[in-house]
Amino acid sequence: MEDILITEKIGLTESSKKAGKKLLAQVWRYKKTLIGGMVCSVFMTLMFNASALIVKNFIDDALGAKNIEKLVFYSWLMVAIFAVRWVFAYFATYLTTLGGLKVVEELRNKCYTSLQGMSFGFFENRRVGELVSRISNDTGVVQMFVTSGVSEAFRIPIAIISGLGIAIYMSPKLTLYAFIVLPAIAGVVAIAGKMMKNASIILQEQIASLNVILTEILSSMHIVKSFSMEEYEIERFAKENNLTVETTLTQVKIRALYSPMVELLGACGLAFILWVGGKDIINGAINPISGKPLTTGALLGIFIVLQQIFTQVNRINHVNLSLQHAFAAAERTFEIIDMKPDIREKHNAVVIPEIMGNIEFKNVFFSYNPDEVVLHDINVKVEPGMVVALVGSSGSGKSTFAKLLPRFYDVDSGSVTIEGVDIRDAKIASYRPQMGMVPQDTILFCATIKENIAYGRIGASDEEIYEAAKAAYAHDFIMEMPEGYDTMVGERGVTVSGGQRQRIAIARAILKDPRILILDEATSNVDNISEKYIQKALEKLMESRTTFVIAHRLTTIRDADIILVMENGRIVERGRHDELYEYNGAYRRLYDLTLQNGDD
Repeated sequence: MEDILITEKIGLTESSKKAGKKLLAQVWRYKKTLIGGMVCSVFMTLMFNASALIVKNFIDDALGAKNIEKLVFYSWLMVAIFAVRWVFAYFATYLTTLGGLKVVEELRNKCYTSLQGMSFGFFENRRVGELVSRISNDTGVVQMFVTSGVSEAFRIPIAIISGLGIAIYMSPKLTLYAFIVLPAIAGVVAIAGKMMKNASIILQEQIASLNVILTEILSSMHIVKSFSMEEYEIERFAKENNLTVETTLTQVKIRALYSPMVELLGACGLAFILWVGGKDIINGAINPISGKPLTTGALLGIFIVLQQIFTQVNRINHVNLSLQHAFAAAERTFEIIDMKPDIREKHNAVVIPEIMGNIEFKNVFFSYNPDEVVLHDINVKVEPGMVVALVGSSGSGKSTFAKLLPRFYDVDSGSVTIEGVDIRDAKIASYRPQMGMVPQDTILFCATIKENIAYGRIGASDEEIYEAAKAAYAHDFIMEMPEGYDTMVGERGVTVSGGQRQRIAIARAILKDPRILILDEATSNVDNISEKYIQKALEKLMESRTTFVIAHRLTTIRDADIILVMENGRIVERGRHDELYEYNGAYRRLYDLTLQNGDD
């Protein structure tokens, strides 16, 4: 699979435009909400532009004629206009924000669903911080664009057109003069948009890089502490954080440089019309549309409406920058959504009926990388209820063997069958739920002990959870906890000991009641006292089910029905404990070595 998650500082390509089109298609799914918001936004803008006409009439008709009744009328009319505008502004903000949130909610759900469909190997080769950044930060940028950018893109042209109509009505000449600066403003907007494209990509990638470091270090703090690397990690994070600040400042500089420049050009246009308009009032110049001289009210009104127009032109710049930023973020988001799982079910995949435990590895070859074969010609046939032990030195292929059974990876050649069905031809949901695994590095969620055990079977009753904990010899120590089964365990289970974590994990597996059980060195990281409890729990767990035991301490697998001795990805010996020990080969050397190391 092409590694699309590697951080690269690249400019926008055609793919970002395609991502933008897909984003707009996604936005269109919530058209009713967003159109409602945009319509309210348009009315809000039209009312603001209409205030220029009220100001004109207030000065010319009320003040000029010294008419108190008109003075009161136009004053209240201005209040009424802005009161109604406030109502439209409320609904415009609410509806567009609601639409943006719904779009982002769907995008995040799609991202998360896509990640859940990826294989075990995908997550072993990706950085968690990068994936988190895609789901949180990038979709947040999209939300900002949908919330404001989409409605702005619709509202601004209407605001400019309506403003132009009012300005031309009051003075075509002044309107024409004011827009002499428009080509210069358009040029500034174009340059700013082009510069913002690359700045947006770089900033998002840098934020992702910072998240990678933050996630990795916080999840591996015990390693940092054990090697006294706190100062190193502080400096590394500070360096990356500083780079993020500098990258952000690059984007800020672009905005800070060009936005005031657009405002300055607009101010030049307004100053010019004040000068020309003032001369026209003094000289009594005639308005060709109304046939009347330019009035002070008209000059002030046109000043207000042109100021609004220039403000909207400047908003084009912001919308353009927001669009570029959002399309860059959308590209990264849709990369996640559009990823194809590397472990795929066939369209005609079959359902494996209730699993009894008949398993066969037939001529299996497997490699993580094309240049390095990890498993060579593995052939094993397992009958229901058997206990199969996998032994061998580190790197011999034991864990890889176990990962092929739930189809965390696909074999390069050969087959793995359950009940005579090649698992590549079967629906994963028909056999994987009937498997249970107790790994060496047990992971508990930041939740209560009860919730961690119940993860093995959502919806289990309290009584079933208690029985599973008792079978795992975990009930007694759980009851000694401050809140018993409702005691919260820290993230990754750091508030309980290694032996306690293992017994909670075993209780979780017992509750699931799997037909096939995989024990991946479940007792290798615990003390002798914990191991005795865990061994008793495992014996209960292994009853009446097919079990694969990856053993580090070989003294724990004497009673296995068959022991597979692995070296360099090959099965070099197989048999029961007594016969393999008498054979005086690789198994005996491994077994004697564990005795010498005090593992008996």
